[in-house]
Amino acid sequence: MALAVASLLSIDACAQTGLNVAPFFSEEYASEKKLTSVTLTGEKCGKLGLRVYKSVSVTDDAPLADRIRRAVAKDGAKATLKEVAYRGGELYFGLYSMGGKGAGRRYLIFLNRRPAGQEKTILVYIEGNISEETVKKLIKR
Repeated sequence: MALAVASLLSIDACAQTGLNVAPFFSEEYASEKKLTSVTLTGEKCGKLGLRVYKSVSVTDDAPLADRIRRAVAKDGAKATLKEVAYRGGELYFGLYSMGGKGAGRRYLIFLNRRPAGQEKTILVYIEGNISEETVKKLIKR
């Protein structure tokens, strides 16, 4: 049991390695008052075909939201596949495949509500043996 927990923690700790968005999922940002984070691993993710699910949501903190958006743009430039939408000249939505094979496939999902009149930004990192089409279906839920 201890070995299983240790292996899950090591997956969780290095999941976003090499991505510019990685710091936003770390303890460094956990104390930000206007940031909410969710991390799921194990059985809760396995039902969806995922190994790791992490999300951060920022409300009413434009400077932090802008830092996240810039990090997403840098990672998005290296994405193997991407689908993006702009509103008012700003990135509104992004779905990025960050590569990987099998259970190591990695995706970023970004939503910037500012162009819709709200000061809210959402960033999701998922990893698992899941196709881009399945990720799109999950988003529509």
